[in-house]
Amino acid sequence: MVRSMLAALRHRQFALLWSGQALSAIGNRMFPVILALVVLDRYGAAALGAVLAVQGAALVLGALAAAAVTDRLPRRTIMIVTDAARALGVAALTLAPGPALFPLVAAIALAEGLFQPAYAALLPRVLPAGRLREGNSLTAFSQYTAMIVGPSLAGAVIAAAGTTAALWIDVGTFAASLVTLAQLREPPAGPAAAPWTLRETGRDLAGGLRAVLERPWLAASMATSTLVMTFAIAPMMLAAPLAAGGPRAYGALFTALGAGCVAGTVLAARLRTRRQGAVSVAGLLAAAAAPLALAGLPLNAVLLLWGVAGAGITVYEVLWTTAVQQEVPDALLGRVMALDWFGSEALTPLGYLLAGLAVTALGTGAVLVAAACMVALTAPLPLLVRGGSTFTTPARTPA
Repeated sequence: MVRSMLAALRHRQFALLWSGQALSAIGNRMFPVILALVVLDRYGAAALGAVLAVQGAALVLGALAAAAVTDRLPRRTIMIVTDAARALGVAALTLAPGPALFPLVAAIALAEGLFQPAYAALLPRVLPAGRLREGNSLTAFSQYTAMIVGPSLAGAVIAAAGTTAALWIDVGTFAASLVTLAQLREPPAGPAAAPWTLRETGRDLAGGLRAVLERPWLAASMATSTLVMTFAIAPMMLAAPLAAGGPRAYGALFTALGAGCVAGTVLAARLRTRRQGAVSVAGLLAAAAAPLALAGLPLNAVLLLWGVAGAGITVYEVLWTTAVQQEVPDALLGRVMALDWFGSEALTPLGYLLAGLAVTALGTGAVLVAAACMVALTAPLPLLVRGGSTFTTPARTPA
């Protein structure tokens, strides 16, 4: 199974792209741990909530900006600029006085919001269509392995040498990414876009929305992701530390989730089915097991089901991303990927806010059960529209 996933590395341009991002992913997963400890150490608990709010808002703005630029500029160039911005931002945090903290965190998050859609849109330019699933599986594999390694590495480095040393290691991962991106050769895009004006930017965004709405399965699956992220994942993440039963159990939840995600990448690379939409929906439905288990099952059962949920979510993510890359024309792909990021991130802060109120009024158990029900109700939505079971857009028959 792993051999199937590694087949994508035979393509040199993808191998360059992926290797840098695999290292950078570790830094990305280190950063939230470092940031939280830096803020708590220097400015206190009151500042942490404000920093996280700024970070979330900047991510959303970055995704919106990506919708306007990713199909107009070379995607490699966007990634180089945003990686450099993140490296400089993290380096500046080692010395930043209080007033600079918020703009630096905002700049780092804004760059990340620009970077991620550009990466997803670049993959079809460095891999043949027949290897996209393996490439997406390998990307997810490195991301979820980093989810296990990054926080542990951050904790170990901070304990041994302090937050400043951990921040410089994070800078080093961005430097590794920049080295590989500098060697990458992005194939030329199609015809040059019209001159960049405010009106043309509006037309670009409208074109991206039109590309989504013309593919009912895509619109339905993006709506599903937004609903699940806002009203299931956000409440689950807020309630998890309250329901886990202690810091060790809380940490074990995410280890189990990460291990399940890694297993899901291998499974997704191996799957061969024409009904990838139906398989994806089944994977997403598995996510309902995580909050439901946390509401009342023993820890061992919770860990097992969090692993199952992680595998299911990853299968959904890999199959969906591959379908989008194959179904959406290259000239529109960056916008569509950015709009998906925007939809997934835009309402998440609202989800946290509502979940906090609900936990206070109803308790963690009720919120977790409601989150599981939300997944069960919304995950099948793509199956109700044309092309939803296959994640393809059937040709229209003439009237």
